[in-house]
Amino acid sequence: MLKLVLDYITDPQIDNLYAGLIILATFVINMGRGALFNAMFVVGTHTAARVTGAMQAVMYKKVLRLRTGGERLSAQVINFSNNDMERLFEACISCVFITAMPVLFTLSVIYCIYILGPWSLLGQGVYILFYPIMALIAKAQSSIRVETVKVTDKRVALMSEILNSMRLIKMYSWEDSFAKKISGIRREELKKHRIGALLQAVSSTVTPSISILATIVTFMGYTLSGSPLNSAEAFTIFSVFNAMQFTVGVLPFTVRSIAEAKISLTRIQKLLELPEHQKQVGGLLNNNLALQIKSGDFAWEVLNIDFKQKKSGGASDSPAANKLKNGDAKRDGAVQGEGKHTNGHANGSSSPIKSSQEDAVTANMIKSVDTLFDINLSIEKGKLIGVCGSIGAGKSSLISAICGDMKVQNGSVQVNGHLALVTQQAWIYNDTFRENILIGQQYDEEKYKEVLRVCSLESDIELLASGESTEIGERGTNLSGGQKQRVNLGRAVYCNRDIYLLDDPLSAVDAKVARHIFNQCIRGHLAEKTVILVTHAPHFLEKCDEIVVMQEGKIMEKGTHAELLERKGEYFDMVGREAANKSEEHHHEEEEAKEAEVEDKEEDKEKGKLTTEETRATGSVSAKVYYTFVKVSGGWCIAGIIMFAIIIFTVSRMFSAVWLQHWLDQGDGRIEERQMNVTLYNLTLSDADLKGSIVENPSLWLYQLVYCLSFLLLLLTGVIKGIGVTFRVLAGASKLHSHMFTSILQSPMSFFDTTPTGRILNRFSRDLDELDVRVPFFLEFLLQGMLFVVGQVILVCFIYVWFVIPLIIIAIIFVMMDVFLNAGVREFKRLDNTLKSPITQHIGSSISGLSIIRTFDKEKLFITRMYRFLDKHSSALLVFRLSNRWFTFRMDVMAMLVTLAVTIICVFTKGMVSTALAGLALSTVNGVCVFIPFLMRMKSEFQSRITSVERIIEYAYGLSSEAPREIPETRPAGPWPKNGSIDLREVQLRYRPDLPLVLHGITASINAGEKIGIVGRTGAGKSSLISTLLRICELDSGSVLIDGVDISTLGLHTLRSSISVIPQDPVLFQGSLRYNLDPFDVHSDDAVWQALEQSHLKVVVQRQEHGLMSKVEAAGENFSVGERQLICLTRALLRNSKILLLDEATASVDVETDHLIQATIREAFKNSTVLTIAHRLNTVTNYDRIMVLDAGRVKEFDTPTVLMSTERSLFREMMSATGVTSVEQMLALT
Repeated sequence: MLKLVLDYITDPQIDNLYAGLIILATFVINMGRGALFNAMFVVGTHTAARVTGAMQAVMYKKVLRLRTGGERLSAQVINFSNNDMERLFEACISCVFITAMPVLFTLSVIYCIYILGPWSLLGQGVYILFYPIMALIAKAQSSIRVETVKVTDKRVALMSEILNSMRLIKMYSWEDSFAKKISGIRREELKKHRIGALLQAVSSTVTPSISILATIVTFMGYTLSGSPLNSAEAFTIFSVFNAMQFTVGVLPFTVRSIAEAKISLTRIQKLLELPEHQKQVGGLLNNNLALQIKSGDFAWEVLNIDFKQKKSGGASDSPAANKLKNGDAKRDGAVQGEGKHTNGHANGSSSPIKSSQEDAVTANMIKSVDTLFDINLSIEKGKLIGVCGSIGAGKSSLISAICGDMKVQNGSVQVNGHLALVTQQAWIYNDTFRENILIGQQYDEEKYKEVLRVCSLESDIELLASGESTEIGERGTNLSGGQKQRVNLGRAVYCNRDIYLLDDPLSAVDAKVARHIFNQCIRGHLAEKTVILVTHAPHFLEKCDEIVVMQEGKIMEKGTHAELLERKGEYFDMVGREAANKSEEHHHEEEEAKEAEVEDKEEDKEKGKLTTEETRATGSVSAKVYYTFVKVSGGWCIAGIIMFAIIIFTVSRMFSAVWLQHWLDQGDGRIEERQMNVTLYNLTLSDADLKGSIVENPSLWLYQLVYCLSFLLLLLTGVIKGIGVTFRVLAGASKLHSHMFTSILQSPMSFFDTTPTGRILNRFSRDLDELDVRVPFFLEFLLQGMLFVVGQVILVCFIYVWFVIPLIIIAIIFVMMDVFLNAGVREFKRLDNTLKSPITQHIGSSISGLSIIRTFDKEKLFITRMYRFLDKHSSALLVFRLSNRWFTFRMDVMAMLVTLAVTIICVFTKGMVSTALAGLALSTVNGVCVFIPFLMRMKSEFQSRITSVERIIEYAYGLSSEAPREIPETRPAGPWPKNGSIDLREVQLRYRPDLPLVLHGITASINAGEKIGIVGRTGAGKSSLISTLLRICELDSGSVLIDGVDISTLGLHTLRSSISVIPQDPVLFQGSLRYNLDPFDVHSDDAVWQALEQSHLKVVVQRQEHGLMSKVEAAGENFSVGERQLICLTRALLRNSKILLLDEATASVDVETDHLIQATIREAFKNSTVLTIAHRLNTVTNYDRIMVLDAGRVKEFDTPTVLMSTERSLFREMMSATGVTSVEQMLALT
C-alpha cells in the first residue's frame, strides 16, 4: 500500500477516486492485521493458562506421591510454581509468534525481490545472518539462566529455612550471621544477572538496528552497482524492512522465553522422575496379626538429583523432618535401586521386578543410607506396643518404615489394616481448629466431642474466641507445643483407623495431661486398636503389652516390662532405676477422669481469624514507588544520564531514515539547474525527472559514508544505554532486597504469627525475580520504544504541519483510554499476585505434612484444595492477560487512525512535499503502527510488573520493627550479666495489642546462680515467660531486671546474645555441623569438640566422614529430634552465658541421656542461673526452687521439698500423677 501511495504522489495526475480507494484499502488492511494479531494472541493466552495450571497440578500430585519430602524440596517446588510457570506462560505465547515469523519473512522476501530485484537479497541476507547471531546470544542467555537459577534456588531455600525458624534466630540473636549468608548468595546471584543483563543489552541494541543495517547494505550495493534508486522504491523497501523488524523484534523475547521454558521443563522433569511412595491393597495370611516385618533391612533414600543441572549431582534432598536416622545418615550410601512395595498398605520385598531402564534411572537419582537392620517384628491385633531406645536408635525410622517412607533393602513388611500416624513434631496446617482434627472427614458431633475429651482438648476449645471455628496459624503458630501435639493426636483418633503409630506424642505435654491421654485415649478409647507407642517414660512402658528396645538401628530386646527388667539388659540400663523408684498409680486413674481441667493457652489469640488478609494496593502505582525505585537505582542524576543515552540512541535510529530522505532528495546534484529550466521553458517534470539519478551525484561517497557511520553510532550508544538501564535496575534490586531482608529480620514475631510464610516467600522469589529479570527488560524496551515513537511522530509533524490537528485529537483519546484501561489491568495483576500466595503456602504445608496426608489417605482432599487455589489464580491470571490484550487492541486502533490520518494528508496534499519526504512520513508511521501494539503490550506488562516492585517496597519500608539491636548509650560496660540475678516485677504480657493477657502480673526474684524449675499444665504460660526474658514479645506492663539492669533499655542483640537458650523445637540449618554450632566462627575447633563431648555428641560426630564439617540438611532432617536437641545444648555450652533458659530441652531424649544432660548442665552451668521448663518433673526435683504457673499466674514458688510437703499443692498433684507421693520418693529421683 505504501508503494501505491508513493506512486500516486509521484504521478503528476490527480485522481480523487483512486486516492479514496487507496486510503480505504490502507485502513481495512491495518484493521484486519490488528484483529488477526489479537486473535492469535488470545489463543496463545488461553493455551498458556491451561498449560501452567495443569503443570502445577501435575507437580503437586507428584509431590504427594514422593517417598521423601523436606524443606529443600519444598523450596524447589515453590520456586517451580512461582518462577518457572511464568517462563512456561511466556513460552506458550511465544510459540504463536514463531508460527507467524516464517510466513511474514517469506512474503517480505518475495515482495522486495519484486520491487528491487536480486539486490534486495543483500538485506534479506543480513536478516538471515542475524538469526544465528541471536541464537548464540539466546544460548548464552540460557546458559547464564541455568547458572542463575542454581543460585536463586539456593537463596530461596535458605530464605525458607530462615522464615520457618525465625523465632529461634531471634532467640539466638543470629540475624547478622544469616544476613551475611544471604548477602553472599545474593552477590553471587547478581553477578550472574549482570552477565545476563550485558547479553540483554547487546540483544536490545542489535534487534532494532538490524532493519537499518539491512537497508544500508541493500542500498549501498544497489547504488554502487550503478542502479538508479528512486524515492518510491527506497521507502517501500525501507518500510518492508521495518515491518520485518517485528519478526526480529520479538525474536529475542521469543527465543529467550522458549529457552528458559526448556530449562524449566528440564527441572520439572527431574522432579517427575523421582521415586514414588508405593501404597497397595493387601493383607496377611495370619489374620490375627496387624503387622509383620520379616528380616527387614531399611534405608533412607537421599535424593541424588540436582534440579538445576542436566546431570545428577550431589545429594540434594533428605527425608522429612519428622523422621529419625542413625548418626551415620549424613554419609553417602551406596547407589542402589528402588525397592518396590508389594502386598499391603505399605509393604515391601527384597526382589522388586523392574525394567533395566527404570533401574538405571533410579540408581542415578537416589542414594540409600542404611538405617534399620534385621528387623523381625510381629504384632497381634489390639496390642499396645511400646518402643524405646536411646537417641538415634531408629525408633522414628521404624515408624517410617511401617508407613512405607523408607526403602526396603531386604525382607518384607506386611500391614493388615489402615494406618494412623502421629509424628514426633506435630503437623498443623492453616485452617480452623475443627478442620485440623477432621482433616476433611464428615463431622460427627458425638464422636468429635469424645475425641476432644480423651485428648484433653475441651478446655482449649472454650478459650478460643470462635471456638472450634478459630483459625489456626500456619505450623500452629497460635498453639503451644503441647496443644499442637494433642490436635495431632486428636486427628488420628477421629479418623478411626486400625493401627496407630504414635511417635512420642506424650513428651510435649505435662505429666498430668500425659497421664490423662495415656489412660483415657491410648488405653481407653484405642483399647481395641493396635497401637505402637514410642516413648521414653518408664511408667507408660510398664503398662504396654510388649516393649521393643532399639539400639543402633536394631531390635535388641522384646518382651513385657517385667521380663525385660529380669534380663537386666539394655532396657534395665535405660529405665530400671526409674522403675524401681516409682510406685503403682492405678488408684489415681478413676480420680483423674473426674478432674476439671482448666487450661490457658500461651499464645491465646482471641480472634477467630488469625492470619491477616494480604494487603493489596489499589489504583495506579503511586509516584512514591517510582521515586523510591529511581532513588535506589542511582538517583536522578544517573537516571538523567541514562535517559540522555537513550535519546541519543533514538536520534541515531531516526537519523538513518532522515539521511536517506535527504540523500534521495539531492538526486544527482543538478536539481537547481532543472528547476531554472522548468521556470524558463515552462516544462512539466515528475519528481523523479526533476531530481535525476542519485548514482550520478559527485558526492555519492559522502552520503554513503555518513549512512554507514550512523549505524556504528547506533550500536555504540545502544550498548551504553542497555548496560546503563539493566545494571542500574539490578543495583536498585540489590538495595531493595537488602532493605526488605533487613526489614523482615527486624519485624516482631507477631508479624510472622499472622503472616503465612508463603506470602513472605512470594516476595523473595516471584516478586524479586520480576525485579531482577523482567523489570530491566521491559523498562529498557519501553523507554527506547516510547522515545522512538514520540520522535517518529514529531518528525511527521515537521513534514506535514496539518498532521498536528488529528494527532492532538487522537493523543487525547489515547491518553484517556490509557488511564482508564490500565487501571483495570493493574488491579488484575495485583489480584494475580495476591492469589499466588495461597498456592505457595499450600505447597509448603503439604510437603511438611507429606507422611500424615499419605498415611490418612487424604491425597484427594489436598489435591482438591490445590485445584481450588489453582482455579482462582488461573482465573485472575487469564483475566489479567486478556484485559491486557483488550487494552492493547484499542491502542492498536488508535495507531491505525494515526496511519489513516497521515495517508489522507499525503494523498490530498500531493506536490506540496517531495516524494522522499512523503515516503519518510508514511514509512515512519507504518513502522509506528506495526510497533505500537507490541509496545503497548510491553508498557502494560511493565506497569503490571511494577506492582512487584510495589510489594517489595511495602516490605522493605512499610513493616513495623522491633526495638533497636544495639543501643550504645545503655550497653553495660564489660561482660554482662556478671551474676545472673533476675527480677520480675508485675510482668504482664499480651502477644498483640488486640489480644488478652497471657501473663498476669508475675512478680518473682531469682538469685544469681539459682536453679529454677518452671512447671505447669500445657499452655500455662511457661514459654511465654521465656519470651519475656528474651523480649521476643514486649511487655504490656511491668519490668524485667537482670543484674539490676532493666532489659527494656538494652539493645536486643546485647540482651539475646548474653543469654543461652535451648528451645522447645530444636532447629538446624542447611550447612556444616560447625556452622550450626558456631555461626560466627568465634570458637576454636578444640572448644567445639569439648562442648560436643559435654553434650554426649562427640562419638556421633566422630563417626562422620567429615567430622565438624559434616553436612546438615535443611531443617536438620538427617538428625533425629533428640540429636538436634543435643546440638542445641552444645550451642549453649559454647556460649556459656550466666543465664541459661531450657524450654523442654530433653523432651525427646531417652531417660539415660536425660540424666547425662542434667549432669552436664549441673556441672557446666553450676555458677549460672538456670531456668528450666520441664514436663519430666524428675529433671527439676533437685533444683533450688520450683515455679508453678497456671493460666499465666504464679501459683507456687518455693523449694521442691516445701511444695511436696504442702497439702493440695499443685506441684504435689503433678508429682502424684507420675506416681511420686512423698518427699522421700522425690528425693530418690535425684
